Amino acid sequence: MARIIRVGGSSSETSWHEALKDLRADDVLMLGPGFYYLPQGLTLTDITIKGTGSVPEDTTIEGYISVSEDSRYVTLENLCINTTTDNNSLFVPAEADGYLTLRNCFIKGNGTDTAAIAVNGKITVELYSTKVINGSVSMYANASFRLEMNDSVIDYKSDKYCALALEGQGTAIINNSNIHGSINTFAKTNAELDINNSEADYILLHGQTWMNMLNTTVRATDDSCLYLSDDCWSNIMNSKFNGGVYIDKKTRTIIQNCTINRMVVINEAKVTMSNSTVTAHSDFQDQSSCEATRVSFMGNMDYEYFLALSGNAHLRGHDLLLHPNGADLTIQDEAKLHTNVIADKGEKLSVECDKRPNVYILGVQWTAKRK
Repeated sequence: MARIIRVGGSSSETSWHEALKDLRADDVLMLGPGFYYLPQGLTLTDITIKGTGSVPEDTTIEGYISVSEDSRYVTLENLCINTTTDNNSLFVPAEADGYLTLRNCFIKGNGTDTAAIAVNGKITVELYSTKVINGSVSMYANASFRLEMNDSVIDYKSDKYCALALEGQGTAIINNSNIHGSINTFAKTNAELDINNSEADYILLHGQTWMNMLNTTVRATDDSCLYLSDDCWSNIMNSKFNGGVYIDKKTRTIIQNCTINRMVVINEAKVTMSNSTVTAHSDFQDQSSCEATRVSFMGNMDYEYFLALSGNAHLRGHDLLLHPNGADLTIQDEAKLHTNVIADKGEKLSVECDKRPNVYILGVQWTAKRK
């Protein structure tokens, strides 16, 4: 039978250490405001711990917590976990098969390469109104996971490590959340990633990742704020990319109603675009192909070409808008451009091409030239 155990505060029935010695499955620990020390950590089985302060930091656990191998669930609410040693703030072992739920929690890692939340095994991780700082949330290679992240923040900017790491197999659903750092998948990843109404600095996808993105902003201005590689499939809608989108290998990508600063597509990647804008530079190389409908390809003075095709790349366009803004269009090697244009701001379009028959542009006056 579940027990409610009150620790700390004026209504305390028992001390912190006494409560830990007598924990039973399905107990609910109600912690009053204060600091609770776990220098040797604590392993939990089927336990709920709730802070009773007005904010998570009012009830702070100094130490780290692990989920036991046979635990069905661990639930933490309105708590702060502050880990100053080289341990995971929260650790889920490879033998686990259950749930880890955090509601209105504040998790502080130690600022090293040690993950703040380290997940292995078969586990559902739920983060609701939770903030994780100074460490990553990491699903490791042997994890079979389901991550649900709502109204939460991961703040771990690093040049070496990602903020959210998805290795293993599973599904990650991110809603109304903010990632200060990068979201990464890896060569052995086999996962679905759904990102809705959220923001991240970088998204770098490898392996077999299926991504659905809606109403999301990727903030970094680097050349690869979004990097899609290997056998990733992506469906991206109503999103904004402040930097470059880099797509390679055998990826398949659908982009709708998006704004992209610049993009590069290489290898055998295939892209379908509609109702989107590329504001500075677009480059298609190798065997890549793009089917574009009502897409604006724009240029600026930072790049010589606003649209470039080379190798055996092929761009087939429908009702494109071309705004060179002083930049050129180049079609090199065996690359082909077939499109009709509905607007070009009245500018003269100059096309640098090796083979004029490989260029078919209907709806605008253009002239061919050699470099």
